Amino acid sequence: MNRCQRWTPAVLLTAVLFAVPWTMSNAETQSATIGVAASITPSAEGGVGTVFQTLAPGSELHASETVRTGDAGKADLVFIDRTNLTVGPTSEVLLDQFVYDPVGSKGKVVLQTTRGAFRFVTGTQDHSAYQINTPYGSLGVRGTAFNCEVKPKGEKRQPGGCDIKCKVESGAVNFSSGGQEHTVTQGKTFCLAGGVYSETGGGGPTRAGGSTGGGGSGGGGCTPRTVIVNGSPVTIPC
Repeated sequence: MNRCQRWTPAVLLTAVLFAVPWTMSNAETQSATIGVAASITPSAEGGVGTVFQTLAPGSELHASETVRTGDAGKADLVFIDRTNLTVGPTSEVLLDQFVYDPVGSKGKVVLQTTRGAFRFVTGTQDHSAYQINTPYGSLGVRGTAFNCEVKPKGEKRQPGGCDIKCKVESGAVNFSSGGQEHTVTQGKTFCLAGGVYSETGGGGPTRAGGSTGGGGSGGGGCTPRTVIVNGSPVTIPC
């Protein structure tokens, strides 16, 4: 009986010692904030795995988080490297990787979009840091603003429609698909339909989400807005 009483504190101490490093490990691996939701219209969700919560203006964003919208939803997102991403209606984007290297070339920003529309404006990191993956190929950027529409994989394509269609507003986009790479320059639009690539030029920019606008546009005019990310002001362009 006495022996059991003497060993009880030792057992408790051992349990505490094992618990402390485990708790610290969890805290250390918790994903850091990589950006914020600048505006949400009228609603959008963010989450990891199957756990989602409603986003609001000012909601923090983290690596490995998926942002998705409903039929009328739109989300303007801004990241710590001043990247701007507008997610249009009925869309889903995974914030796959985010490594911030403001002075070197070791940064990495990888997004995956499986469906819907989005508008992307490159941030301040080296252009090689940015990559957007889709079910039909990947996009690399060079000081670029562009917008795309992505058909969900397996969904029937409308006659004359595209599996992916992107318009380059400024800079250039490298689109890689099926072992082929295409460089799309400012003012041009590319379409991939059933593995067949085509490209056109001219015409006005197509904003993510159609009439909902992109990058904070309200349809008619647009005023650039400034939000605070990790204590620093970041401007959201039109």
